[in-house]
Amino acid sequence: MSYSSTPRRSYQLDVVGEVSAAYHAVFDRLQLVGEMALLPFLVMIAVEIAVHFLHSAGSVLGAAVFGIVHAIVQLVFGLVFIVRWYRFLLLNETVGGGLIPPGWTASLVVGIKLVLFMLAAIIPIVVVTFLIPIVAPPLSLIGAIAIALVSVRISLVFPAAAIDQPISFRTAWDWLEGNYWRLVATEFACYLPFVIVGYVLKIIARTLPSLFSIIFDALQLAVSFAGWAVVAAVLAHVYRDLVGPPHSA
Repeated sequence: MSYSSTPRRSYQLDVVGEVSAAYHAVFDRLQLVGEMALLPFLVMIAVEIAVHFLHSAGSVLGAAVFGIVHAIVQLVFGLVFIVRWYRFLLLNETVGGGLIPPGWTASLVVGIKLVLFMLAAIIPIVVVTFLIPIVAPPLSLIGAIAIALVSVRISLVFPAAAIDQPISFRTAWDWLEGNYWRLVATEFACYLPFVIVGYVLKIIARTLPSLFSIIFDALQLAVSFAGWAVVAAVLAHVYRDLVGPPHSA
């Protein structure tokens, strides 16, 4: 099964329709989403608990090391879930086989490239704010917004990689011509509720004893998974509508 490489330039993204369709895609299939997310979720929770107890024990070096491990685990196992979900939405594949789904390697390469891009953008900001501390708040805010906007512009690389048909960042950038700000509005509307709920859970977790805070950390991660699924549903639908229906190779 493959897709045309020529996007339909006449396609116009319907923001309200896409938001509604994305929420339906996830919440009408909560059981399937849960099955796809279960193992990655359990691995990530185990790492969260380890990091939590290292912080509690006061091991600064250990916490720093596990913080790096935690970020890597988030990338690796978060992608396992996202790739599984993309492949269901675009290829109608369900959970099966091994832990690592087809398309995961290509998606990991894309994820690493995106992380390196972010680091390349963040390092100059850190240097400038270190030299001129007074500009730190506005410069950090501007940098975060710029990185987020660029990430949305190239976000179609992820559904493409998940179905083993990777495209370049430049191609993904060009494909969204005429639909970019619509996609920004759509993703913002899709993900903002999960950010708000996650933030509330985080605030509650900080006020509770350590054992209960772990429970709320787990709830926060579950909310994140749901948010990722909704945003991925938008990208999968936009990708399919831009590139066209599948046809035989």
